[in-house]
Amino acid sequence: MSELMTVTQFNEKVLAVISSAHEIRNVTLVAEISSVNRAASGHYYLDLKDSESNIRCTFFRYAASRLTFDPKPGMRVLVFGGASFYSKGGSLSFNIEWMKPYGKGEAGAALEELTAKLLNEGLFDAERKRALPVYPRVIGVVTSSTGAVIKDIIDTVAKRFPAGVLLVPARVQGDGAPESIVAGIELLNTQEDVDVIIVGRGGGSAEDLTAFNSEAVVRAIVSSGVPVVSAVGHATDKSLSDRAADAYAETPTMAAVMCTRDLDDIGRGLSFMTGKMARSLTAVVRDMKSRFAYPNARLDPRNAAVAVERYGSELERLSERGVSYLTGRLRALSARYDVLSAKLDPKRAAERVGHYWMTLDAVSEAADDSVVRMISDGGKELNRWSQMLSGLDPMRVLDRGYSFVTDDTGRTVMSVSGLKTGSGITVTMRDGIVKAEIEEVIEHGRREE
Repeated sequence: MSELMTVTQFNEKVLAVISSAHEIRNVTLVAEISSVNRAASGHYYLDLKDSESNIRCTFFRYAASRLTFDPKPGMRVLVFGGASFYSKGGSLSFNIEWMKPYGKGEAGAALEELTAKLLNEGLFDAERKRALPVYPRVIGVVTSSTGAVIKDIIDTVAKRFPAGVLLVPARVQGDGAPESIVAGIELLNTQEDVDVIIVGRGGGSAEDLTAFNSEAVVRAIVSSGVPVVSAVGHATDKSLSDRAADAYAETPTMAAVMCTRDLDDIGRGLSFMTGKMARSLTAVVRDMKSRFAYPNARLDPRNAAVAVERYGSELERLSERGVSYLTGRLRALSARYDVLSAKLDPKRAAERVGHYWMTLDAVSEAADDSVVRMISDGGKELNRWSQMLSGLDPMRVLDRGYSFVTDDTGRTVMSVSGLKTGSGITVTMRDGIVKAEIEEVIEHGRREE
């Protein structure tokens, strides 16, 4: 029968064997980084793998401080160190003393090859990306139904905008994850009310994001009939889905914010537009009032009477000037006649007097004709202006059976919109006025009593 041992005794024996086995103490490995995590203390905890196996590794701060690069999943590296056994936990690991880059890992090389292929096809071009809807009816979400992602999205949308959220549960890591995500995107594209789709998860290691670097997922995002927002939640490692999506959000919560409008912002925008419209309408009304002020003043009956009086005064002034001019001419001729008469020889006086009298008659006749023509032309002008003013005279309109209405303040009523039942009006007709009280107002078929 073998010796009875405790777990502690067994682990101590394993530690002793490993510590004394020099062939596994100073070893150089060629491997690919599967996952890496740097603790706050400065220590690195990572997994190394090849095509068949995987081993956990520790890289303590004093050794890691000599690193000249930033280790990331998918990188192929050379590491020097040895086996280390933690007896209390019973865990075997590889303690790294130094690390150097060594070519490219298989996963990293494949990802670079796929990236170049999709980039060459234009799937990452900014020109093909669409704007997100301003007021979405329903936001489709493709993610895990059990994580915090969907809860954060629902809570954010509920606070900001009254849009619906439609979840299509999907695997976001592991076997079958790419197919599950593609199926979710395609299903949401069959829903008529879905205006935008959020695809994502709540972060994780670079290896956990493998599904979002899948070619099938990238092509499903590009082929979507509605815009897609990628929210993988791993800003340090941007996935191919992030690059192909119409918009990229660092977190699912930020994706929900990008897909919605804040109701307070909408209210402020509406208030601004309402004020702008009110100011524009006020300016239009003010402009129309100024445009109608001049014709209103020209058509005012009081202005017409003033114009008639002004033209009559002008005609009287012209008549007075004509008479004054002719009188002056006659006086001058008479004076010249007197002078000439005094100088004439007595024998020729009769002849010359007769001649001057004939001249005086001709001048007098011409003056009479001129005065008659001036008075006739003035009369015609006066008749023309009288006819023009008569056409503007509201009383002429009243003679044809029309009337005009004024309100209690004496202002002319142009529309029924300013009248109310019970208020008084004055109706002016050809031969008098009528005071009336409004019993009913009818405007374009509507009746107010």
